Amino acid sequence: LMNTMVYLINKICYAPNSPDGNDYDATYARSRFVTKFEQKVPQLEELITGPFIMGDSLPVYADYLLYACLFDINVFLPGAFEKAPKISNFMQKFRAYRSPIRRWFKCNDSKD
Repeated sequence: LMNTMVYLINKICYAPNSPDGNDYDATYARSRFVTKFEQKVPQLEELITGPFIMGDSLPVYADYLLYACLFDINVFLPGAFEKAPKISNFMQKFRAYRSPIRRWFKCNDSKD
């Protein structure tokens, strides 16, 4: 599923041209992305059984990878997870987890 999501980001979001051959068109890229992504959200929801991939206690490496991918999707398509409560909960728990990464979430660099 992660490979599919990365493919969607690379192939659709960063497609260099719009359908008429002009420069990058964000609206067109979003419309292509949302069609494919909406099909993948239920599959991703099934995989998340707790706040984190391996359970409730602490995030593991896979959680960081998943968060990074979902973060990029949410930046590209704000509100992408409004109808996905498990994903929204995962994102919220990950942001609130007490770790060195938490300091990064509070700094200005994380908002770029």
